[in-house]
Amino acid sequence: MKKPNVLLVYPDQMRYDCTSFAGNPTVKTPGFDYLAQNGAYFKGAFTSFPLCCPFRASLMTGKYPHKNGMFTNHYPIPLDQVFLPELMNKAGYNTGWFGKWHLNGGRKFDFVPKEYRLGFEDFVGYSRGHDYLNGIYYRDDDSQPYRSEKYEPEYQTDHIIDFMSRSINEAKPFMGMVCLGLPHTPLDSAPEHYRSLYSPDEVELPDTVPPWEVKNAKAYRAKYYGLIACVDMQLKRLTNWLRENNVLDDTIFIVVSDHGDMCGEHGLKYKSSYYSASMHVPLIVHYPSLIPHGKVIDQLVDPSVDLMPTILEMCGLDIPQCVQGKSIKNILINGKDPEREEYVYYQLLKVYDDACRVLDMQEHKKYPERGLRTREYLYVEKCGVPFALYDLIKDPEEKYNCINNVDYLNVVYGLRMRLKEVMEKTEDDWSIGAVLPPPGYQNHDESIEFHKKIYASAMLER
Repeated sequence: MKKPNVLLVYPDQMRYDCTSFAGNPTVKTPGFDYLAQNGAYFKGAFTSFPLCCPFRASLMTGKYPHKNGMFTNHYPIPLDQVFLPELMNKAGYNTGWFGKWHLNGGRKFDFVPKEYRLGFEDFVGYSRGHDYLNGIYYRDDDSQPYRSEKYEPEYQTDHIIDFMSRSINEAKPFMGMVCLGLPHTPLDSAPEHYRSLYSPDEVELPDTVPPWEVKNAKAYRAKYYGLIACVDMQLKRLTNWLRENNVLDDTIFIVVSDHGDMCGEHGLKYKSSYYSASMHVPLIVHYPSLIPHGKVIDQLVDPSVDLMPTILEMCGLDIPQCVQGKSIKNILINGKDPEREEYVYYQLLKVYDDACRVLDMQEHKKYPERGLRTREYLYVEKCGVPFALYDLIKDPEEKYNCINNVDYLNVVYGLRMRLKEVMEKTEDDWSIGAVLPPPGYQNHDESIEFHKKIYASAMLER
């Protein structure tokens, strides 16, 4: 039996509601739309730990961050565990990663040692960082940095197309993953065409953006939408290439993001929050050989832990017992899995004082959070104490915290008991977290100087 190919495209920090098919009235996304309308689109995909490194570690292990050891950003992932690309290698797949890696800790825009590539044979990327106009990358075991005259997401798409082409010529199935970086900040690190594609006057905001944030939020989203348009262009390029090479029907094409972006909602920026704007992400799976066209799925899933077992099962491979996520193959085929308990676990692990002294404010989580998102409620505890409750039926925009409302006393008690059961089931504990600073960590100013040095030494590759 012929093995399916796997192509995963990972726009970084992309909200769930920033595509045409998801109802956004401003941004135009024909690339996203085609894949969703001809594949399966998940309306209820929420990432359990809305932060970059924890998501990436879960994608590679199928385990929650408290079990895979990635407690927050910028740490090296523990290597004594089973990783998805290694399993795919053993099954005869060519494996390739392209773009920002962010699983080896250390400095920004640095070389990634082989052992930290977790089994990706083809590797064209770099450790971490965001500078799309002045991007650099390394090839496999070559520690010489390279740069390109092209915009970063455009040459990253070139690289993964080259990888897929070589795999086809070798008559081997492939698993290729590309992290395009966009629409993660800095939003100005883009060609003028994308930065000015949308005007702030075109942007419509939810009423969860407070009045004092409206002007900034409109300006932010206009540029943010421009970067999404660039991602959309790369999706069209990849879809067309797969079609032209007669492998579109044989390829499991997945589009997913690690987390959203608050974009000013509730007066907040970026991620690391239990609000929908941070947890809710786009998830599309296009695979005509198995999935009926135009399937819209409403069931709650957590792509961070669920995608690894899904890819393995859809490729006919065994799922390791250590995996905590659940395959969504049955949902993709039938539209629903009646045996699946519908909730998404929410986590922010503790970051202890010594680590907080070094890490950026975004990673300062001295007071850990856990919670559950169900169809009816969003429930959150901070340090084991009930902290937030939102009635998602009456209040889908999550505007009114009902945690102290006596009418919800029984609801809070029930969700508190259920959260305790989930923590016990997953072997989670409130004390788990980052104790020591990450080795080799650079602060912002140090990383800027290091990038200048690396970029100056980079070889131009046309």
